[in-house]
Amino acid sequence: MRKAGSALLMGLALAPAFGSYPWSAAHAAPARAYPVRADGATRVSEHWRLPKLDVPQEPAPTETLADALDAAYRSAPALQARRYDLRASDEDYAQALAELRPTVQAQIGGSYSKTVPGRTTQADRPLADRLASPIITTNNAAAEMIVDQPLYTGGKASADAAVAREAIHAGREELRATEGDLFLRVITAYADVRRDSATLALRKASVTQLESTFYEVTARRQAGELTRTDIAQASTQVDAAIATSNLTEQQLQQDRSAFAALVGHDPGILAPEPPLPQLPHSLDAAFDLAQRLNPGLSQAIATERASRVRIAAAKAEGHPRVSLRGTARLGGQAAPFSLHNEDQEFAGQAVLTIPLWQGGRTSSLVAQARDRNAGDRERIEEARRVMVQAVVDAWNGVATAQRNLVVQEAQLASARVLDEGTFQEYRAGLRSTFDVLFAHGSLRDAEIALVSTRRDLYVAQATLLRQIGLLEARSILSQTPLYDPTVNTREAARRNALPFDPALRSLDRVAQPEATQRGLEQPSLPDRKPEMMPATTMPSVTMTTTPALPPLPSTVGTPKPAHRRKRP
Repeated sequence: MRKAGSALLMGLALAPAFGSYPWSAAHAAPARAYPVRADGATRVSEHWRLPKLDVPQEPAPTETLADALDAAYRSAPALQARRYDLRASDEDYAQALAELRPTVQAQIGGSYSKTVPGRTTQADRPLADRLASPIITTNNAAAEMIVDQPLYTGGKASADAAVAREAIHAGREELRATEGDLFLRVITAYADVRRDSATLALRKASVTQLESTFYEVTARRQAGELTRTDIAQASTQVDAAIATSNLTEQQLQQDRSAFAALVGHDPGILAPEPPLPQLPHSLDAAFDLAQRLNPGLSQAIATERASRVRIAAAKAEGHPRVSLRGTARLGGQAAPFSLHNEDQEFAGQAVLTIPLWQGGRTSSLVAQARDRNAGDRERIEEARRVMVQAVVDAWNGVATAQRNLVVQEAQLASARVLDEGTFQEYRAGLRSTFDVLFAHGSLRDAEIALVSTRRDLYVAQATLLRQIGLLEARSILSQTPLYDPTVNTREAARRNALPFDPALRSLDRVAQPEATQRGLEQPSLPDRKPEMMPATTMPSVTMTTTPALPPLPSTVGTPKPAHRRKRP
């Protein structure tokens, strides 16, 4: 009686895990007679082996993780777009360098006029002109070339170049972050495909195992040993396993489409994940690497340096400027044209511009630059805190997966013993059909959990590499041609360069203003311990629908009246 009660309680507790699908006649198998011994146990024939969870061997792989990462590194649109954004930032540096280079302009103009003179004008004209033509016509043409050469901008041009350089450094760190995020997504998609491929194989093997068990239950029912309830239990588990296998196959196809979106092609037969390089051996080493290499923190530091130099650029707005200007002009009658009859003018001048009063614009620019720099300094601390949180989370993810891996390997070994021993005892009449189905489910779930934990450990390790700044092609791949962003920066700086550029840049840095930063401030400390405001009691409320509230004025249009058209 106690044994029957225990079995009933176990059945009630675990019934949801096995579902409640009705028995299907599709699972019926040919009758197999089982002779019964005197002790009540069934004598199983030798050719009927124990139903095991047999998973077919994986086929030979056609694609490795390195292949997938290399393809994504070369062709991922998000990474390519970020590279072009960085190239555009290089042009800001080229434009800043052009501020100390000469500008050359050419201006060409012409004019024509026709005058019908009145009597007074005709009387004043020479007699020969009056006899030649009663109409007065004139035409002129002029060509002028202007060359401006800045000599000294008060440090403004030098500060603008420094700002552009720091902005490029920030853009490079953003490119590294994009590359790390892409690699993490590729690794995750790769591991997901392998996990769900293995899970699907286990699900299908579970279906096969449950069907074999169902056939034996059916045969024993025909032999009069079991009841139709045992058949319904076995049939329910087969149907539930088939449905779960279908869902797993759907999830696998979603993983494959995510892989294709990142890598650019459908995954082949994926090889096992290789051990990841550059993993830190301690938490202190992880934090040391993250402090130096985390892209988010490095980008925040570079952005702060750029805004700091903008303070000097703002101060330079009020400094004197020196420039040279040369002009050459050719002008005279346009038709008939003769070079000897044209006037030629040449002029040169040095211009010293001293800002005396700008209505407070310069001081406002300096204050604005200081406040923005203060905000960027605070964002460095924000990025550091985010980095610390991400490293700790990733480290704990690795630790949890490692612990679970040890536990689940032991769980799998126990589940195998449980599955095999329960079925043997079932044939000996010591276990019920429910016990057998429970053992089958325990083995299947332990196998799937172990596969999932191995995937979680690998992704957690990749996440840790991403947070310490080492999940990039130069750190984890070999034989992959690397993209070098400095090449385009050098090309942009050399384009249209002049021999005297270095001398002018050195001159412009004379008496360059310093970037003095504003002290960071925080709200005052409270006089007493902070407390919450008095609570308000909210009455019991009921569910409601969306009320028909009118829109705010001038935020939506009004429909125009329909125009009636006369039909022909």
